Amino acid sequence: MSRSLRRRPAARPSIKALSSYNRWTPLANLAEEEDQLDRLSNLPDGVLLDIVGRLDITDAARTRILARRWKQIPTMLSKILLTVGPFDDVRNRGLTADDVARANATVLGATRSMLESRTTSLCTINLLCVRFFLGDGTLSIGHTVANTMVTEKVGSAELTLFTMKEGKRCTDDDVLAYGKQFKSFLDACPNAFSGLARLQLENLRLAESSGFPEIFSICKRLEFLRLFNCDMGFLSLLQVSHPLLRELEIVRCNFERVDLKWLPKLTMLTFS
Repeated sequence: MSRSLRRRPAARPSIKALSSYNRWTPLANLAEEEDQLDRLSNLPDGVLLDIVGRLDITDAARTRILARRWKQIPTMLSKILLTVGPFDDVRNRGLTADDVARANATVLGATRSMLESRTTSLCTINLLCVRFFLGDGTLSIGHTVANTMVTEKVGSAELTLFTMKEGKRCTDDDVLAYGKQFKSFLDACPNAFSGLARLQLENLRLAESSGFPEIFSICKRLEFLRLFNCDMGFLSLLQVSHPLLRELEIVRCNFERVDLKWLPKLTMLTFS
């Protein structure tokens, strides 16, 4: 019995075979790219920036280890928020020195990851917002922020300094101790303050001769200042003089008088 012989259709080459046969074809190039990059990494920079920008700053910093493409994405973010926690949660606090040290350590890690790698970046930070505690880790965070400020690639910067105790629990000794901590921080990291547009301070007692006058002198770009439970001694005199300050909030402070000497840009004053 004769058998009919049929020619089998030629097998279609696989993508990998095609790639090895002719690496210059579009299909081969696509296969090679798929082997090397995941689909998420193939998204445009703008889309990846939008994704990373919606993450918590700690998670955003961790995306750098996902792939080579992701390593540069956090360094391109235009808005960076480095904070110890939600503002309302921090204000209603009952913390220990260990709590402060851990919180600042987290901020320091994120600050170094997000800012130190930007020293050679061409991208500008439109908004840099940093919030942390006076205490362990303060100087390390301050130096990192200062190094970023001197690059002159920060459009607007905001600094909020918290104290371990909230205002109603602070004694005279507490506000005096916090005032000394702040003065040491200011003296050690003046560049961290030089580019600030917004500054919020709380529970500080500073020397009348070198406290707030020094702040106004160093913070040359300051537009907003909030002082909560601050003074230079009971019933002291606060003199305010600044060319750019637009908003001034003074809440629960023990000043006997506030003298607005020269504030040509001032549009809003809150005194409570």
